[in-house]
Amino acid sequence: MTGAGRGVGAAYARALAAEGAKVVVNDLPASADRTPTSAQSVVAEIEATGGIAVAHHDSVADFDGARRVVQTAIERFGRLDILIANAAIIRPRFLRDADEHDWTDVLAVATHGTFHSLRHSVPHLIEAGGGTIIVTGDLVTDVHFPRNAAYRAAKAANAVLASYAAEELRPFGISVNAVNPGATATALHDDYVASLVDHAKSFRAELGTRVAAVGAALPPPAAPETVPPLGIYLCTEEGRRITGRAFQLNGTSIGVATTRTEISYLDPDVDVPAGWSTAALAARLPAWLAGGPGAAAAGQS
Repeated sequence: MTGAGRGVGAAYARALAAEGAKVVVNDLPASADRTPTSAQSVVAEIEATGGIAVAHHDSVADFDGARRVVQTAIERFGRLDILIANAAIIRPRFLRDADEHDWTDVLAVATHGTFHSLRHSVPHLIEAGGGTIIVTGDLVTDVHFPRNAAYRAAKAANAVLASYAAEELRPFGISVNAVNPGATATALHDDYVASLVDHAKSFRAELGTRVAAVGAALPPPAAPETVPPLGIYLCTEEGRRITGRAFQLNGTSIGVATTRTEISYLDPDVDVPAGWSTAALAARLPAWLAGGPGAAAAGQS
């Protein structure tokens, strides 16, 4: 269980342990806001209720670090049945202000870390005769999240990674699904909201407009504990039959997204072996984008 020191990851770790799973709680070592460490605190909570867990502090952004996380599970518990790839960080920046570390650090943890964790887990899951992989993604939406390009790009990459992994691992009895929470009351969410400053009001106004369009009110962030039940079901014998899905969790609402997009095409009026001309595009593309194929066709001369 990566990124399990707090928030959604900690909720997963506690919930899995309550179901009888033996859990490796992975998160970064102590820092100013993590004393003694977040992972150790979660382990203490699990042990206090009779569960079994061990803390681990390597970064999954490091290839060998992720290997050591997996190896800890093998050495302490004898086998691996479940991987929850949840680790992520956020560096809210406008692209025009971001430096290379703002971008690469986010992808290193959220995307590379997910690949590293899968890469080292899969041989053990195959050896065990199957298992479950759950990738924590992000809610798929057309709402613009300011200062959040790196995080959203990393989570989008994870959705594609999970989809491909599901197809590759299906023959081995390994299910792979993405569980994508919406706004959740975590420190990561709070850090992001605090970074918005001058954009916070307009951002919430946009969210409110989108939600009101479907006859609802803008809800507060959901509790982290609302996320694990779906993930735990996917770990059951019955749930493992489900694979290759990207589940959307918006509070208590569950949806299913897809990385396959329905595409509308704009075709030339006549056969043009050399392709579109600039003049033809200028005459038809703006109207087609503005009103769809029907509006574009109506404006043809």
